[in-house]
Amino acid sequence: MSPRPDQAGLRIGISPWAASRGGVEKVAEAALSVGIDTFWLGDGLLGRPDFPPWSGGMESFSELAWLAGRYPGASVALGAAVLPLRDPLWVAKSAATLDQLTEGRFTLVLAPGNWPDEFAATGRDFDRRGTALERGLWLLRENWSAGAGQAGPSPRPWSPGGPPVWLAGARPTMLRAIRLGLPFQASRIGPAALAPTAREWFDRGGSKLAVRVRMGVGPAGSGPAPPPSTATDTGALIGSSAFLAEQVDAFRQLGVTDLSVMPGQDVDASLRTIEALAEQALPALAS
Repeated sequence: MSPRPDQAGLRIGISPWAASRGGVEKVAEAALSVGIDTFWLGDGLLGRPDFPPWSGGMESFSELAWLAGRYPGASVALGAAVLPLRDPLWVAKSAATLDQLTEGRFTLVLAPGNWPDEFAATGRDFDRRGTALERGLWLLRENWSAGAGQAGPSPRPWSPGGPPVWLAGARPTMLRAIRLGLPFQASRIGPAALAPTAREWFDRGGSKLAVRVRMGVGPAGSGPAPPPSTATDTGALIGSSAFLAEQVDAFRQLGVTDLSVMPGQDVDASLRTIEALAEQALPALAS
């Protein structure tokens, strides 16, 4: 197996989901109070019953800009923008703007998409989304690397060559990330199920491995509490603070260096999850 990144370097971020602006503020401030300083949002076009109507339904670049302005010094990340449904040049402009506003504290994760109805609604080809993703990525890089005076959207990014870009998706996207030399973010998967992917990732020479996963407080267990209440609970890790700490450490042992946590779909659930992470998982990472 190829060498893995430093196992002690795992970082945790939070998706401050809630059904109102005030709720998002409560979740974000609770995260900051325990040392979690990265805010993640996903991407989607159509309304979904899985997501709160406020934060889950907002346009991601816009809400991340609001979060960055509301909480100066915090990092923000979009995981993951469905590039085949977006105009790559507008993505380049939006991402460069966030990179400028945060002075380099923005990460852009790109995905091919997994909801066929959104492709149907926009007249895009769902079966060719992987090709569209790679073409869009090429356009992003070309735009960000343009020299002064060359044609291209303004502003130029704060970070040389543009903000950090990762890929997220299933195995074909993972293989694409390896080929392109980009970090990869697995989604909605616990450490036990991730283990074969992690082994393949590092054996094939992959670099940074990240995970986006739903975590919550509930009856102790090794997976979602059946039956899941919504599709967002797929792959959820539900249990005590000790259980959540064990899962975080298991991710770290696999070589995961960035964990994006979806802590709940309402304020109370999210606050309980943050409190549970702060009780054992965060101190263990700091030790």
